[in-house]
Amino acid sequence: MLRAGISFPILMKLLGHTNPEMTMRYVEVALTDLQREFQLARSQPRHLVPQPKTPPAAVPAGFNGVIHSLLTAQHVLEMFRRALPDGASRDRLNRLSNRLTKIVTETRKLTTA
Repeated sequence: MLRAGISFPILMKLLGHTNPEMTMRYVEVALTDLQREFQLARSQPRHLVPQPKTPPAAVPAGFNGVIHSLLTAQHVLEMFRRALPDGASRDRLNRLSNRLTKIVTETRKLTTA
């Protein structure tokens, strides 16, 4: 069933198990299964840090340069935040990232004024 695409939690429910270890007693993992999962993870990664939307070219002048720098700082902050365990530091960095988003929004308004 797993090879057919049913997820492990669904298989647990179908078998009526509440403990994953019980379900694993009935699951046989072959070398081909491991190779398939490894290739799938490499070809379609699910947990990548988002890249900045601006290209890594020369920093433009004026407000566009400020926006570029803010977006770059937000990207670096997000990469560091994701590496932290859940806790106060991670929460503070998340709030700081939200503030940077608001600052970028306000700065963009200045470019159109």
